[in-house]
This record gives sequence, structure tokens and C-alpha cells, in this order.
Amino acid sequence: MPRLFVSATRQNVGKTTTSIGLFGLFREMGLRVHFIKPVGQRFVDQAGQRADEDAVLFGEVFGEDVSLTDMSPVTIPPGFTENYIFNRDRAAIYGAIDAAIAHVDRDVDLTIVEGTGHAGVGSVIDASNAQVAAHLGAKVIIIARAGIGSAIDEIALNAALFRAEGVPILGAIINKVRPEKYEKIERTVRQGLAHIGIDLLGVVPYDEALTLPTVGQLASELNLEVVAGHDHLGNRVMDTIVAAMTPQNTIGHIQHGTFVITPGDRIDNILVCIASHLVARQKDRRTVSGVLLSGGIEPDPTIMELLIDAQVPILISNEDTYRISAKVRNLVVKIGPKDVDKIEMARRMIKDHIDGAALLARLRAFGVAGAPEEPK
Repeated sequence: MPRLFVSATRQNVGKTTTSIGLFGLFREMGLRVHFIKPVGQRFVDQAGQRADEDAVLFGEVFGEDVSLTDMSPVTIPPGFTENYIFNRDRAAIYGAIDAAIAHVDRDVDLTIVEGTGHAGVGSVIDASNAQVAAHLGAKVIIIARAGIGSAIDEIALNAALFRAEGVPILGAIINKVRPEKYEKIERTVRQGLAHIGIDLLGVVPYDEALTLPTVGQLASELNLEVVAGHDHLGNRVMDTIVAAMTPQNTIGHIQHGTFVITPGDRIDNILVCIASHLVARQKDRRTVSGVLLSGGIEPDPTIMELLIDAQVPILISNEDTYRISAKVRNLVVKIGPKDVDKIEMARRMIKDHIDGAALLARLRAFGVAGAPEEPK
């Protein structure tokens, strides 16, 4: 049973996006495909089950007919790592993984196994990506972020860990490449990787739309209170501004999809945002995606009525403007089950830039007589 392990050189380089795209691509090719994330660090409680976020995503979007427990057999809650160090139990980790993969592998042509972070993540609990891939007999692809020297160096480092465990490397994918650098990176990285015995499987361009969160995701990730506009939490945050200037200057910074952060007592700027939003709505375009009031200050009830009537999400944070704005700008939001547009975009991008048939043939052939061999 072929198992494709999707790894990355670091966090947030597009591992989940690639897994989504490959999953959809192989299904379009008529294959029966299942998904498993053996070890998960970011988990949610789903119907009383603790499961990795990506397992929940695949279960809901692709209608997986295996349980969340099987798609996410090992999760790492707070305190787990420290306890494991003093109470080492490798058999428990791999026993759970083996029980899960036995169900996931049933009646399928291919299993996509998603790793967590770089090749060494999980070593502290005897379950690094490289160790898990080796245990499952999987073959790996390594995802790296756009670059030349940095990308090749990071791929080489990760490849060394996989090779040390005897895991065959199918190749690498370079993700999030700016259009103006696409041709140069594709040509140069392909040659650079060839020098270390690794094939370049594809180069995927950068699309900012995949990075844009919804207002609801900001609220959830940062534990913000939603006081109005609950029906519009799906608004995309296209841009973020801190409205600490005068109202006439604030107007100039508001554009389509702007998320405004302002102190809760700056009624002038709050009203300017709402007025701008209402005018835009009359012209069939939505300007303000949401408003975040900092300092834990909720406006007067009469103002709140206006905010509610404006049908724009209003959020409140107890933190000061500087701290909460920094958190908003630095937040990296993963694709969720409700991100239908992003999911379709991921599937299209992988289909357009990765040769699925060639990858599948390589996956099936790698390691048998006549197939490419790993460098010694």
C-alpha cells in the first residue's frame, strides 16, 4: 500500500495546502485516497474527540469514511512532552499509530500521511517525522518556502534526517514563489537540488488570498469577544490598519476588506468606519471587514445600536492597541473546513503546478529494481 509522507522544512510553508491539493488531485485521477496525521500538535475537541485540526479539516471537506481517532491517533496536549521524557513509552505512541493506519489503509490505493513541522519535530517523544515515516514505510516529499540558497540548505538538512532513518525521498516542492522570481527559482533550485541527489517535483506560486483570515478566525485564534455582526464573521481581512489618527486621515486608509483596530473610546473613528462601510454597501461593495475595539472599552449603548445595525463585525479586546495589533498582524491562520474558496484554490494550484501522474508513478516505482536510488 503506497504511503506518501508530506513533510516540510519548517512551519507555515504550505504543508497542509499541499496535502489538500494532492488529495484532491489523486481523487480526480480516480484513486481511493485516505489521510492520516499520525502526530498532531494543534488539536481541537470535536464531538468529544481530541483530534488534530488538519484531520478535522480533511474529515469535513473530503468526507473521509474513517474516524477522527484513526486520522489523528496521537495528539500532544500541554504537559505531554515533559511527562514523556520521564515516563518514556515508545510502544504506546507507535501502538496508537499502527492501530490507526490499519483502518486508514483499508480499501484505498494511496494514503497521504501529513507530518508536523520539519523532519526532526517529535524527536523528543521518539516520534519525529523521519522516525514515523520510516515506521510506516512511507516515501517522503519535502516542502520548502521560496528561496534559492536557504531553500536548498533547509531541504538538504531535512533530507539528511530522513535518509538517516532509511526513508526514500521522492523529491521536493518549492512553495509560495513570487511570479517575478518564478522562472529563476525553478531553474536554479532544480540544478542545486540535483547536486545533492534530490529531484524538484514542482514550484507553486504565491497567492496572497491563501493567507487572508476571516474576522471569525481572528476572533477564535485571539480569543476576542464578538459584540455585533455575528452573521458576517466570514468577511475576509484584506488589510489591517490602526485608527489612532484623526477621522479625516482614517478615511484615507480604509479600502476594500480593511480590518480596523481602534481604542474603544475613539468614537469619532468608530463612526467614521461605520459611515464608510454603509456608503460602500450602498454601492454594492463592502469596505470594512470588521472593527476591533482595544482596551476592553465598549461604546455607549446608543453607539452600540448603530454598530449592530451596520451589520459589520465588532470585536473587543482587553489588551491595549499596540499589543493586540501586533498579534493580529503576526497571526498565521491555517485553512479551515469553512474556507471553501481557499480549499478550491489549493487544489487548483497543486493541479496546475505538480504532475500528479508522474508523482504517482514515482511513488509506486521508487525503491524497486531499476528505480532511482538514494545517494550514499
